[in-house]
Amino acid sequence: MEHKIFVPLKKFFSGVTMYRLMLYFLIILVATAVGLSVAGKLPYDPVSILVNVIYLCAVSYLSNKFFAKVFRTKENSESQFITALILSLIVGPVDPTSNILFLTFVAVIAQASKYLIAFRGRHILNPATAGVLATALILGKGASWWVGTLPMLPFVFLGGVIMIRQIRRFQLVLSFLGVYCGLLFIDSLLVGRGISVFDLLQNLILHSPLLFFSFVMLVEPLTSPTSNRPRIYYAALAAICLFSFQKWLNVPYSLELALVAGNIFFRILKPDLRMTMRLLKKEKLSNNIFSFLFEPQKKFDFIPGQFLEWTLSHEHADSRGIRRWFTISSSPTEEHIWLTTRFADKGSTFKQKLKNMTEGDEIIVSGLAGDFVLPKDLSRPMVFIAGGIGITPFRSMVKYLLDKDLTADIILLYSNRTAADAVFKEIFEEANNRFGLKTVYTVTDETPPGWQGRSGFIDQEFIKAEVPDYQKRLFYISGPEPMVESFEKMLGSMGVREENIERDYFPGYTDTQQPV
Repeated sequence: MEHKIFVPLKKFFSGVTMYRLMLYFLIILVATAVGLSVAGKLPYDPVSILVNVIYLCAVSYLSNKFFAKVFRTKENSESQFITALILSLIVGPVDPTSNILFLTFVAVIAQASKYLIAFRGRHILNPATAGVLATALILGKGASWWVGTLPMLPFVFLGGVIMIRQIRRFQLVLSFLGVYCGLLFIDSLLVGRGISVFDLLQNLILHSPLLFFSFVMLVEPLTSPTSNRPRIYYAALAAICLFSFQKWLNVPYSLELALVAGNIFFRILKPDLRMTMRLLKKEKLSNNIFSFLFEPQKKFDFIPGQFLEWTLSHEHADSRGIRRWFTISSSPTEEHIWLTTRFADKGSTFKQKLKNMTEGDEIIVSGLAGDFVLPKDLSRPMVFIAGGIGITPFRSMVKYLLDKDLTADIILLYSNRTAADAVFKEIFEEANNRFGLKTVYTVTDETPPGWQGRSGFIDQEFIKAEVPDYQKRLFYISGPEPMVESFEKMLGSMGVREENIERDYFPGYTDTQQPV
Protein backbone atom coordinates (compact mmCIF):
# COMPACT_ATOMS: atom_id res chain seq x y z
CA MET A 1 0.00 0.00 0.00
CA GLU A 2 1.24 3.47 -0.88
CA HIS A 3 2.45 5.42 2.13
CA LYS A 4 -0.02 8.08 3.28
CA ILE A 5 2.58 10.85 3.01
CA PHE A 6 2.74 10.40 -0.76
CA VAL A 7 -1.01 10.78 -1.32
CA PRO A 8 -1.19 14.57 -0.85
CA LEU A 9 2.06 14.96 -2.80
CA LYS A 10 0.68 13.01 -5.75
CA LYS A 11 -2.53 15.01 -5.56
CA PHE A 12 -0.55 18.26 -5.64
CA PHE A 13 1.64 17.21 -8.55
CA SER A 14 -1.31 15.87 -10.56
CA GLY A 15 -2.94 19.28 -10.28
CA VAL A 16 0.03 21.34 -11.52
CA THR A 17 1.07 21.70 -15.14
CA MET A 18 4.64 21.01 -16.15
CA TYR A 19 5.19 24.70 -16.82
CA ARG A 20 4.04 25.78 -13.39
CA LEU A 21 5.99 22.91 -11.79
CA MET A 22 9.13 24.03 -13.61
CA LEU A 23 8.52 27.57 -12.38
CA TYR A 24 8.27 26.36 -8.77
CA PHE A 25 11.38 24.21 -9.18
CA LEU A 26 13.46 27.12 -10.44
CA ILE A 27 12.21 29.44 -7.71
CA ILE A 28 13.23 26.86 -5.11
CA LEU A 29 16.70 26.58 -6.67
CA VAL A 30 17.15 30.35 -6.59
CA ALA A 31 15.97 30.52 -2.97
CA THR A 32 18.30 27.65 -2.09
CA ALA A 33 21.25 29.40 -3.72
CA VAL A 34 20.51 32.55 -1.72
CA GLY A 35 20.28 30.55 1.49
CA LEU A 36 23.52 28.67 0.82
CA SER A 37 25.29 31.92 0.00
CA VAL A 38 24.09 33.50 3.24
CA ALA A 39 25.36 30.42 5.12
CA GLY A 40 28.74 30.67 3.41
CA LYS A 41 28.32 27.40 1.49
CA LEU A 42 28.43 29.16 -1.87
CA PRO A 43 31.03 31.85 -2.67
CA TYR A 44 28.48 34.32 -4.01
CA ASP A 45 26.85 37.50 -2.80
CA PRO A 46 23.20 36.70 -1.97
CA VAL A 47 22.17 40.28 -2.73
CA SER A 48 23.64 40.01 -6.23
CA ILE A 49 21.73 36.77 -6.80
CA LEU A 50 18.43 38.42 -5.82
CA VAL A 51 19.07 41.57 -7.80
CA ASN A 52 20.02 39.50 -10.88
CA VAL A 53 16.81 37.50 -10.59
CA ILE A 54 14.58 40.54 -10.13
CA TYR A 55 16.19 42.46 -12.97
CA LEU A 56 16.14 39.52 -15.40
CA CYS A 57 12.47 38.85 -14.59
CA ALA A 58 11.57 42.52 -15.10
CA VAL A 59 13.40 42.83 -18.42
CA SER A 60 12.01 39.48 -19.62
CA TYR A 61 8.49 40.54 -18.71
CA LEU A 62 8.69 43.91 -20.47
CA SER A 63 10.48 42.63 -23.56
CA ASN A 64 8.14 39.68 -23.95
CA LYS A 65 5.15 42.03 -23.72
CA PHE A 66 6.74 44.27 -26.35
CA PHE A 67 7.48 41.46 -28.80
CA ALA A 68 4.05 39.91 -28.31
CA LYS A 69 2.47 43.24 -29.24
CA VAL A 70 4.74 43.75 -32.25
CA PHE A 71 4.09 40.25 -33.59
CA ARG A 72 0.41 40.44 -32.63
CA THR A 73 0.38 37.25 -30.64
CA LYS A 74 -0.65 36.30 -27.14
CA GLU A 75 2.11 36.39 -24.56
CA ASN A 76 2.85 33.47 -22.27
CA SER A 77 3.09 34.67 -18.70
CA GLU A 78 4.85 31.51 -17.48
CA SER A 79 7.57 30.95 -20.07
CA GLN A 80 9.03 34.45 -19.75
CA PHE A 81 9.69 33.96 -16.04
CA ILE A 82 10.94 30.39 -16.52
CA THR A 83 13.49 31.71 -19.01
CA ALA A 84 14.49 34.54 -16.66
CA LEU A 85 15.03 32.14 -13.76
CA ILE A 86 17.09 29.78 -15.91
CA LEU A 87 19.25 32.71 -17.00
CA SER A 88 19.74 33.79 -13.40
CA LEU A 89 21.11 30.32 -12.58
CA ILE A 90 23.54 30.09 -15.49
CA VAL A 91 24.83 33.61 -16.25
CA GLY A 92 25.61 34.96 -12.80
CA PRO A 93 25.79 35.90 -10.17
CA VAL A 94 27.28 39.14 -11.47
CA ASP A 95 27.57 42.60 -10.00
CA PRO A 96 24.46 44.26 -11.44
CA THR A 97 25.91 47.77 -11.38
CA SER A 98 28.76 46.90 -13.75
CA ASN A 99 26.90 44.27 -15.80
CA ILE A 100 23.62 46.00 -16.51
CA LEU A 101 24.18 45.90 -20.28
CA PHE A 102 25.02 42.19 -20.18
CA LEU A 103 21.93 41.29 -18.13
CA THR A 104 19.71 43.42 -20.36
CA PHE A 105 21.05 41.91 -23.56
CA VAL A 106 20.74 38.31 -22.48
CA ALA A 107 17.15 38.74 -21.27
CA VAL A 108 15.94 40.72 -24.29
CA ILE A 109 17.55 38.42 -26.84
CA ALA A 110 16.20 35.34 -25.06
CA GLN A 111 12.66 36.69 -25.36
CA ALA A 112 13.19 37.95 -28.90
CA SER A 113 14.35 34.51 -30.05
CA LYS A 114 10.88 33.11 -29.35
CA TYR A 115 9.45 35.41 -32.00
CA LEU A 116 12.31 35.86 -34.46
CA ILE A 117 13.60 32.28 -34.59
CA ALA A 118 10.28 30.52 -34.96
CA PHE A 119 8.49 28.14 -37.29
CA ARG A 120 4.72 28.16 -37.62
CA GLY A 121 4.45 30.46 -34.64
CA ARG A 122 6.49 28.20 -32.32
CA HIS A 123 10.04 28.97 -31.25
CA ILE A 124 12.78 26.64 -32.43
CA LEU A 125 15.56 27.22 -29.91
CA ASN A 126 15.55 27.08 -26.16
CA PRO A 127 15.22 30.82 -25.35
CA ALA A 128 17.80 30.88 -22.55
CA THR A 129 20.33 29.14 -24.79
CA ALA A 130 19.64 31.54 -27.66
CA GLY A 131 20.08 34.51 -25.34
CA VAL A 132 23.37 33.25 -23.92
CA LEU A 133 24.91 32.41 -27.31
CA ALA A 134 23.87 35.67 -28.97
CA THR A 135 25.10 37.75 -26.02
CA ALA A 136 28.41 35.89 -26.01
CA LEU A 137 28.82 36.66 -29.71
CA ILE A 138 27.94 40.36 -29.27
CA LEU A 139 29.49 41.17 -25.90
CA GLY A 140 32.00 38.36 -25.54
CA LYS A 141 30.44 37.20 -22.28
CA GLY A 142 28.17 34.22 -21.76
CA ALA A 143 27.13 31.60 -19.22
CA SER A 144 29.12 30.57 -16.17
CA TRP A 145 26.74 27.71 -15.27
CA TRP A 146 27.29 28.49 -11.60
CA VAL A 147 24.32 26.32 -10.64
CA GLY A 148 26.52 23.28 -11.32
CA THR A 149 28.21 23.25 -7.91
CA LEU A 150 28.36 20.53 -5.28
CA PRO A 151 26.24 22.33 -2.63
CA MET A 152 23.42 22.78 -5.18
CA LEU A 153 23.57 19.17 -6.37
CA PRO A 154 21.07 17.58 -3.93
CA PHE A 155 18.45 20.21 -4.74
CA VAL A 156 19.01 20.01 -8.50
CA PHE A 157 18.89 16.22 -8.41
CA LEU A 158 15.83 15.82 -6.21
CA GLY A 159 13.84 18.52 -7.96
CA GLY A 160 14.95 17.26 -11.35
CA VAL A 161 13.84 13.70 -10.65
CA ILE A 162 10.44 14.97 -9.52
CA MET A 163 10.22 17.08 -12.67
CA ILE A 164 11.02 14.38 -15.18
CA ARG A 165 8.85 11.89 -13.32
CA GLN A 166 5.91 14.25 -13.56
CA ILE A 167 6.42 15.15 -17.23
CA ARG A 168 7.44 11.61 -18.21
CA ARG A 169 10.85 12.47 -19.66
CA PHE A 170 12.93 9.70 -18.05
CA GLN A 171 13.75 8.19 -21.43
CA LEU A 172 15.02 11.51 -22.73
CA VAL A 173 17.25 12.31 -19.76
CA LEU A 174 18.60 8.79 -19.34
CA SER A 175 19.31 8.49 -23.08
CA PHE A 176 21.27 11.73 -23.06
CA LEU A 177 23.29 10.92 -19.95
CA GLY A 178 23.84 7.30 -21.03
CA VAL A 179 25.10 8.16 -24.50
CA TYR A 180 27.29 11.04 -23.32
CA CYS A 181 28.85 9.15 -20.41
CA GLY A 182 29.30 6.10 -22.61
CA LEU A 183 31.17 8.08 -25.26
CA LEU A 184 33.43 9.64 -22.66
CA PHE A 185 34.23 6.30 -21.08
CA ILE A 186 34.96 4.64 -24.43
CA ASP A 187 37.16 7.56 -25.41
CA SER A 188 39.12 7.31 -22.16
CA LEU A 189 39.79 3.64 -22.88
CA LEU A 190 40.83 4.25 -26.48
CA VAL A 191 43.27 7.02 -25.69
CA GLY A 192 44.73 5.07 -22.80
CA ARG A 193 43.83 7.47 -20.00
CA GLY A 194 42.19 4.62 -18.11
CA ILE A 195 39.88 6.85 -16.09
CA SER A 196 37.65 4.79 -13.83
CA VAL A 197 33.88 4.83 -14.11
CA PHE A 198 33.68 6.23 -10.59
CA ASP A 199 36.01 9.14 -11.33
CA LEU A 200 34.20 9.85 -14.59
CA LEU A 201 30.79 9.98 -12.97
CA GLN A 202 32.13 12.01 -10.04
CA ASN A 203 33.50 14.69 -12.35
CA LEU A 204 30.41 14.77 -14.54
CA ILE A 205 27.71 14.61 -11.91
CA LEU A 206 29.17 16.21 -8.79
CA HIS A 207 31.14 19.06 -10.29
CA SER A 208 29.35 20.09 -13.49
CA PRO A 209 26.05 21.60 -14.63
CA LEU A 210 25.20 18.46 -16.59
CA LEU A 211 22.25 17.48 -14.38
CA PHE A 212 20.72 20.96 -14.45
CA PHE A 213 21.16 21.02 -18.23
CA SER A 214 19.46 17.61 -18.52
CA PHE A 215 16.61 18.15 -16.07
CA VAL A 216 15.74 21.74 -17.02
CA MET A 217 16.93 22.77 -20.46
CA LEU A 218 17.05 19.58 -22.49
CA VAL A 219 13.47 18.64 -21.60
CA GLU A 220 11.82 21.98 -22.42
CA PRO A 221 8.42 20.88 -23.83
CA LEU A 222 8.25 23.41 -26.66
CA THR A 223 11.64 22.53 -28.17
CA SER A 224 11.84 18.78 -27.49
CA PRO A 225 9.83 15.84 -28.85
CA THR A 226 6.65 14.63 -27.18
CA SER A 227 6.79 11.00 -28.37
CA ASN A 228 9.10 8.34 -26.98
CA ARG A 229 11.17 7.29 -29.98
CA PRO A 230 11.92 10.84 -31.24
CA ARG A 231 12.94 11.75 -27.67
CA ILE A 232 15.63 9.05 -27.73
CA TYR A 233 16.96 10.26 -31.09
CA TYR A 234 16.93 13.87 -29.90
CA ALA A 235 18.75 13.05 -26.66
CA ALA A 236 21.34 10.86 -28.39
CA LEU A 237 22.09 13.53 -30.97
CA ALA A 238 22.55 16.20 -28.29
CA ALA A 239 24.92 13.87 -26.40
CA ILE A 240 26.94 13.07 -29.52
CA CYS A 241 27.18 16.77 -30.41
CA LEU A 242 28.29 17.68 -26.89
CA PHE A 243 31.00 15.02 -26.93
CA SER A 244 32.16 16.02 -30.42
CA PHE A 245 32.26 19.74 -29.65
CA GLN A 246 34.36 19.11 -26.56
CA LYS A 247 36.74 16.55 -28.04
CA TRP A 248 37.44 17.69 -31.60
CA LEU A 249 36.34 21.32 -31.88
CA ASN A 250 37.23 22.45 -28.38
CA VAL A 251 34.73 25.29 -28.69
CA PRO A 252 33.31 27.32 -25.82
CA TYR A 253 29.64 27.03 -24.94
CA SER A 254 29.52 23.38 -25.93
CA LEU A 255 26.43 22.71 -23.79
CA GLU A 256 24.52 25.52 -25.48
CA LEU A 257 25.62 24.48 -28.97
CA ALA A 258 24.67 20.86 -28.34
CA LEU A 259 21.20 21.94 -27.29
CA VAL A 260 20.85 24.14 -30.37
CA ALA A 261 21.81 21.17 -32.54
CA GLY A 262 19.17 19.05 -30.82
CA ASN A 263 16.51 21.75 -31.18
CA ILE A 264 17.18 22.15 -34.90
CA PHE A 265 17.28 18.38 -35.43
CA PHE A 266 13.91 18.06 -33.70
CA ARG A 267 12.34 20.67 -35.96
CA ILE A 268 13.76 19.00 -39.08
CA LEU A 269 12.67 15.58 -37.86
CA LYS A 270 9.15 16.73 -37.08
CA PRO A 271 8.01 20.23 -38.04
CA ASP A 272 5.59 21.30 -35.37
CA LEU A 273 1.95 22.10 -35.76
CA ARG A 274 0.77 25.41 -34.33
CA MET A 275 -2.34 27.26 -35.33
CA THR A 276 -5.32 29.20 -34.09
CA MET A 277 -8.74 27.57 -34.06
CA ARG A 278 -12.08 29.36 -33.98
CA LEU A 279 -14.99 28.07 -31.91
CA LEU A 280 -18.00 27.19 -34.04
CA LYS A 281 -20.27 25.82 -31.33
CA LYS A 282 -20.34 23.95 -28.04
CA GLU A 283 -22.64 21.14 -26.99
CA LYS A 284 -23.62 19.92 -23.55
CA LEU A 285 -23.35 16.12 -23.58
CA SER A 286 -24.18 15.51 -19.94
CA ASN A 287 -24.53 17.41 -16.70
CA ASN A 288 -20.84 18.38 -16.64
CA ILE A 289 -19.39 17.23 -19.98
CA PHE A 290 -19.20 19.61 -22.94
CA SER A 291 -17.92 19.26 -26.49
CA PHE A 292 -16.41 22.21 -28.35
CA LEU A 293 -16.34 22.25 -32.14
CA PHE A 294 -13.42 24.22 -33.56
CA GLU A 295 -12.57 25.26 -37.08
CA PRO A 296 -8.81 25.03 -37.75
CA GLN A 297 -7.03 27.57 -39.92
CA LYS A 298 -6.33 24.71 -42.29
CA LYS A 299 -6.94 20.99 -42.21
CA PHE A 300 -4.15 18.89 -40.75
CA ASP A 301 -3.47 15.18 -40.52
CA PHE A 302 -3.51 13.29 -37.25
CA ILE A 303 -3.96 9.72 -36.07
CA PRO A 304 -7.07 8.76 -34.06
CA GLY A 305 -6.19 8.87 -30.38
CA GLN A 306 -3.57 11.62 -30.60
CA PHE A 307 -3.68 14.80 -28.55
CA LEU A 308 -2.93 18.50 -28.86
CA GLU A 309 -1.64 21.08 -26.45
CA TRP A 310 -4.30 23.78 -26.11
CA THR A 311 -3.27 27.27 -25.00
CA LEU A 312 -5.90 29.67 -23.71
CA SER A 313 -4.44 32.88 -22.34
CA HIS A 314 -6.35 34.45 -19.45
CA GLU A 315 -5.69 36.77 -16.57
CA HIS A 316 -5.06 35.57 -13.03
CA ALA A 317 -4.31 31.99 -14.11
CA ASP A 318 -4.11 29.54 -11.21
CA SER A 319 -1.32 27.05 -10.52
CA ARG A 320 -2.37 24.91 -13.45
CA GLY A 321 -1.53 27.63 -15.94
CA ILE A 322 -2.82 28.50 -19.39
CA ARG A 323 -2.11 25.24 -21.23
CA ARG A 324 -3.68 21.79 -21.27
CA TRP A 325 -3.34 18.57 -23.19
CA PHE A 326 -6.61 17.29 -24.57
CA THR A 327 -7.19 14.33 -26.82
CA ILE A 328 -8.82 15.15 -30.13
CA SER A 329 -12.21 13.50 -29.75
CA SER A 330 -13.03 13.86 -33.44
CA SER A 331 -11.80 11.54 -36.17
CA PRO A 332 -9.40 12.62 -38.94
CA THR A 333 -12.28 11.84 -41.30
CA GLU A 334 -14.33 14.71 -39.85
CA GLU A 335 -14.04 18.24 -41.15
CA HIS A 336 -13.65 20.03 -37.83
CA ILE A 337 -11.93 19.39 -34.50
CA TRP A 338 -13.83 18.33 -31.40
CA LEU A 339 -12.54 18.91 -27.88
CA THR A 340 -14.55 17.12 -25.20
CA THR A 341 -13.93 17.57 -21.50
CA ARG A 342 -15.48 17.45 -18.05
CA PHE A 343 -16.06 20.49 -15.87
CA ALA A 344 -16.00 20.47 -12.08
CA ASP A 345 -18.08 22.84 -9.95
CA LYS A 346 -14.91 24.61 -8.84
CA GLY A 347 -12.58 23.93 -11.72
CA SER A 348 -9.36 25.57 -12.79
CA THR A 349 -9.24 29.04 -14.29
CA PHE A 350 -8.39 27.43 -17.64
CA LYS A 351 -11.53 25.31 -17.56
CA GLN A 352 -13.62 28.32 -16.52
CA LYS A 353 -12.28 30.32 -19.45
CA LEU A 354 -12.87 27.41 -21.81
CA LYS A 355 -16.43 26.88 -20.63
CA ASN A 356 -17.24 30.57 -21.08
CA MET A 357 -15.99 30.68 -24.68
CA THR A 358 -18.53 31.92 -27.18
CA GLU A 359 -18.88 31.42 -30.92
CA GLY A 360 -15.99 33.06 -32.76
CA ASP A 361 -13.55 32.96 -29.82
CA GLU A 362 -10.09 31.60 -30.58
CA ILE A 363 -7.73 29.11 -28.97
CA ILE A 364 -4.16 28.15 -29.91
CA VAL A 365 -3.23 24.51 -30.51
CA SER A 366 0.22 22.99 -30.94
CA GLY A 367 2.29 19.94 -30.11
CA LEU A 368 0.35 17.26 -31.97
CA ALA A 369 1.60 13.96 -30.56
CA GLY A 370 0.63 10.69 -28.93
CA ASP A 371 1.37 6.99 -29.29
CA PHE A 372 -2.02 5.86 -27.96
CA VAL A 373 -3.29 4.83 -31.38
CA LEU A 374 -4.83 1.82 -33.06
CA PRO A 375 -2.45 -1.02 -33.97
CA LYS A 376 -1.43 -1.35 -37.60
CA ASP A 377 -2.82 -4.87 -37.54
CA LEU A 378 -6.55 -4.44 -36.93
CA SER A 379 -7.09 -8.19 -36.87
CA ARG A 380 -5.73 -8.26 -33.35
CA PRO A 381 -8.51 -8.35 -30.71
CA MET A 382 -8.56 -5.39 -28.32
CA VAL A 383 -10.08 -4.18 -25.06
CA PHE A 384 -10.75 -0.49 -24.49
CA ILE A 385 -11.05 0.55 -20.83
CA ALA A 386 -12.32 4.09 -20.29
CA GLY A 387 -12.84 5.94 -17.04
CA GLY A 388 -15.09 8.98 -17.36
CA ILE A 389 -13.76 11.51 -19.83
CA GLY A 390 -11.07 8.99 -20.81
CA ILE A 391 -13.58 7.90 -23.45
CA THR A 392 -12.44 10.66 -25.84
CA PRO A 393 -9.64 8.79 -27.69
CA PHE A 394 -11.96 5.82 -28.16
CA ARG A 395 -14.62 8.04 -29.70
CA SER A 396 -11.98 9.20 -32.23
CA MET A 397 -10.87 5.64 -32.99
CA VAL A 398 -14.35 4.15 -33.34
CA LYS A 399 -15.58 7.02 -35.51
CA TYR A 400 -12.54 6.54 -37.74
CA LEU A 401 -13.26 2.83 -38.13
CA LEU A 402 -16.87 3.60 -39.04
CA ASP A 403 -16.03 6.28 -41.58
CA LYS A 404 -13.34 4.15 -43.20
CA ASP A 405 -15.63 1.09 -43.21
CA LEU A 406 -13.06 -0.93 -41.25
CA THR A 407 -13.71 -3.76 -38.82
CA ALA A 408 -12.06 -4.71 -35.55
CA ASP A 409 -12.72 -7.06 -32.65
CA ILE A 410 -13.13 -4.60 -29.77
CA ILE A 411 -14.68 -4.83 -26.31
CA LEU A 412 -15.23 -1.45 -24.65
CA LEU A 413 -15.48 -1.34 -20.85
CA TYR A 414 -16.81 2.10 -20.01
CA SER A 415 -17.14 3.23 -16.38
CA ASN A 416 -18.79 6.37 -14.99
CA ARG A 417 -20.08 7.58 -11.67
CA THR A 418 -23.62 7.83 -13.01
CA ALA A 419 -25.44 6.57 -16.08
CA ALA A 420 -25.99 10.14 -17.28
CA ASP A 421 -22.22 10.64 -17.56
CA ALA A 422 -21.88 8.13 -20.38
CA VAL A 423 -21.46 9.94 -23.71
CA PHE A 424 -21.10 9.05 -27.41
CA LYS A 425 -23.56 6.16 -27.08
CA GLU A 426 -24.90 6.66 -30.60
CA ILE A 427 -21.48 6.13 -32.18
CA PHE A 428 -20.79 3.01 -30.12
CA GLU A 429 -24.24 1.63 -30.95
CA GLU A 430 -23.62 2.19 -34.65
CA ALA A 431 -20.27 0.43 -34.33
CA ASN A 432 -22.02 -2.49 -32.64
CA ASN A 433 -24.39 -2.78 -35.60
CA ARG A 434 -21.66 -2.35 -38.20
CA PHE A 435 -18.76 -4.46 -36.94
CA GLY A 436 -19.80 -5.91 -33.60
CA LEU A 437 -18.26 -3.51 -31.08
CA LYS A 438 -19.26 -4.78 -27.64
CA THR A 439 -19.78 -1.95 -25.14
CA VAL A 440 -20.17 -2.75 -21.45
CA TYR A 441 -21.37 0.21 -19.38
CA THR A 442 -20.96 0.29 -15.62
CA VAL A 443 -21.77 2.91 -12.97
CA THR A 444 -20.00 3.22 -9.66
CA ASP A 445 -22.57 5.35 -7.80
CA GLU A 446 -26.34 5.04 -7.69
CA THR A 447 -27.86 2.69 -10.25
CA PRO A 448 -30.92 4.25 -11.94
CA PRO A 449 -34.24 2.38 -12.33
CA GLY A 450 -34.30 0.17 -15.41
CA TRP A 451 -30.52 0.32 -15.84
CA GLN A 452 -29.40 -2.30 -18.37
CA GLY A 453 -25.68 -2.10 -17.72
CA ARG A 454 -23.52 -3.23 -14.84
CA SER A 455 -22.80 -1.57 -11.53
CA GLY A 456 -19.61 -1.34 -9.50
CA PHE A 457 -15.95 -0.90 -10.28
CA ILE A 458 -14.08 -2.72 -13.03
CA ASP A 459 -12.02 -5.35 -11.24
CA GLN A 460 -10.48 -8.69 -12.12
CA GLU A 461 -13.76 -10.59 -11.91
CA PHE A 462 -15.45 -7.96 -14.06
CA ILE A 463 -12.80 -8.32 -16.77
CA LYS A 464 -12.81 -12.12 -16.66
CA ALA A 465 -16.59 -12.18 -17.00
CA GLU A 466 -16.82 -9.74 -19.90
CA VAL A 467 -13.54 -10.64 -21.65
CA PRO A 468 -13.00 -14.41 -21.32
CA ASP A 469 -10.05 -14.34 -23.75
CA TYR A 470 -8.41 -11.33 -22.08
CA GLN A 471 -4.92 -12.84 -22.12
CA LYS A 472 -4.96 -12.83 -25.93
CA ARG A 473 -6.05 -9.21 -26.27
CA LEU A 474 -4.35 -5.86 -26.51
CA PHE A 475 -5.54 -3.52 -23.74
CA TYR A 476 -5.97 0.22 -24.13
CA ILE A 477 -6.51 2.12 -20.86
CA SER A 478 -7.56 5.77 -20.81
CA GLY A 479 -8.41 7.94 -17.82
CA PRO A 480 -6.88 9.72 -14.81
CA GLU A 481 -3.33 8.72 -13.92
CA PRO A 482 -4.18 6.82 -10.70
CA MET A 483 -6.77 4.78 -12.57
CA VAL A 484 -4.39 3.92 -15.40
CA GLU A 485 -1.66 2.86 -12.98
CA SER A 486 -4.02 0.68 -10.96
CA PHE A 487 -5.26 -1.09 -14.08
CA GLU A 488 -1.74 -1.65 -15.29
CA LYS A 489 -0.90 -3.39 -12.00
CA MET A 490 -4.16 -5.36 -12.04
CA LEU A 491 -3.69 -6.61 -15.57
CA GLY A 492 -0.10 -7.57 -14.80
CA SER A 493 -1.28 -9.66 -11.87
CA MET A 494 -3.77 -11.33 -14.22
CA GLY A 495 -1.00 -12.45 -16.55
CA VAL A 496 -1.38 -9.79 -19.23
CA ARG A 497 2.06 -9.00 -20.61
CA GLU A 498 3.33 -5.43 -20.36
CA GLU A 499 3.73 -5.13 -24.13
CA ASN A 500 -0.01 -5.84 -24.46
CA ILE A 501 -0.99 -2.78 -22.42
CA GLU A 502 -1.26 0.68 -23.97
CA ARG A 503 -1.85 3.56 -21.56
CA ASP A 504 -3.08 7.08 -22.08
CA TYR A 505 -3.18 9.79 -19.45
CA PHE A 506 -1.86 13.26 -18.81
CA PRO A 507 -0.81 14.65 -15.43
CA GLY A 508 -3.53 17.02 -14.31
CA TYR A 509 -5.72 15.77 -17.16
CA THR A 510 -8.99 16.58 -15.43
CA ASP A 511 -10.07 18.88 -12.66
CA THR A 512 -11.60 15.94 -10.83
CA GLN A 513 -10.53 12.34 -10.94
CA GLN A 514 -13.03 9.78 -12.11
CA PRO A 515 -13.13 6.42 -10.25
CA VAL A 516 -13.47 3.25 -12.25
